[in-house]
Amino acid sequence: MNTSTTGGGTLGRNRDQSWRSVDRRADGRSRAWELYALCRNEDPELWFSNRTRAVARALCHACEVLEECRAAVMRREEGLPECDRGGIVAGLTGPQRHALEKRRRRAPVLPPEPRSQTGPSRLPGEPAPCGTRAAYQRHVRRGEPVDDACRVANARSVSHYRRTGTTLLRATG
Repeated sequence: MNTSTTGGGTLGRNRDQSWRSVDRRADGRSRAWELYALCRNEDPELWFSNRTRAVARALCHACEVLEECRAAVMRREEGLPECDRGGIVAGLTGPQRHALEKRRRRAPVLPPEPRSQTGPSRLPGEPAPCGTRAAYQRHVRRGEPVDDACRVANARSVSHYRRTGTTLLRATG
């Protein structure tokens, strides 16, 4: 039940998270969350008027699906210039969304490359730390979700193997 009002009433809703288990896609792009957005029954003009900007932002910040909304709008607007991003979406103005995308593009988060594979740097029987190809293989073998650091490490290892024909990295000194 939606208890939001734009006329100064309460903002909030039941914290039923059942949508998170509905329509799960492997790529994470399910749109089931839209059914639980506070904005779904609001007048669309609310998001594009300077007079109602504060109300629009308050609704966004009270919404339980703000993170999903923000991720969806950032995917949808990827590569668009600032002038083509209008209104309040996910609690942000067009220029704010553009600046956020620029910051994300400028600073890719990648784990550092391993220095060499000259010998074991951990105790026998200790699992490989995340961010290594061995950890990636462990995740796959156990059917666990693979984290980004392990995925990047595996891609780096495969790329190195294709270029050089060996899995060993040259020792740097």
